[in-house]
This record gives sequence, structure tokens and C-alpha cells, in this order.
Amino acid sequence: MLVVLVIAGLAVIACVVMVSLGHGGEMAEFPPDVPPLELPVAGQMTPADLIALRLPIGLVGYSTQAVDETLHRVSVALGERDTRIAVLEQRVAELSYARLQVREEVRQTETQQFTTEKTEDSDGLAGDRADAEEAW
Repeated sequence: MLVVLVIAGLAVIACVVMVSLGHGGEMAEFPPDVPPLELPVAGQMTPADLIALRLPIGLVGYSTQAVDETLHRVSVALGERDTRIAVLEQRVAELSYARLQVREEVRQTETQQFTTEKTEDSDGLAGDRADAEEAW
């Protein structure tokens, strides 16, 4: 009796090893029993698409596959939107900074021109005084 139990145990262990190595065959793949979601691709999704969405209900609640797919599409859409917003904000910041740079350069140029004109006027008056003093 003990010999039969040992042989049966070895047979079970051998079967488990064979199945774990992939020699036991594959499970059949069944098509999903829920209809495909009628959502646009993630980049074209709008809030109206989510409002109109009706998820299929299963035996114990919403279909897990449908909810997972919907959440994935929404997360991709939000990620793309957030990336686009960040890029646009960066461009606005760069344009604002460039505009401030141009204003500062114009202001410095005007200040230099005003200082140069004032210095030339001062030099002209000083030269006239020197001429007047020599004439005395």
C-alpha cells in the first residue's frame, strides 16, 4: 500500500513539473462577452464622450475590463492634455521673457541716446564758455 502511495505522489509531482514547464497545453482563449466600448481614441476624447458613456454591467457590477479600458483611455487623454498645456505655458513664458528683454534693450538704448545727447549739449556749452573766456 505504501508503494502505491509513493508512486501516486511521484506521478503527481511529475505532472506538476511538466505543466509548469509548459508541456501541458494552453488554455483556450475566449472572446470577451461584452461589446466593445464606443469611445474615440484618447487624443480625440471630449467630456461629452464620457457623459454619454454607458459601461456594460456584469453579474456583480460593472465589467472590469470595460472600466479598466475606459480609465486607461481617460488617463492617456488627460496626460496628453497636461503635456500640451505645459508646452503652451512654456512657450508663453518664453515669449513673455523675450518681450521683457526687448523692452529692457529699448529702454537702455533710449537712456544711452538721452545721455549721449545731454553730454553733447554739455560739451557744446562748455566749448562756448571757453571761447567766451578767451575772448575776454
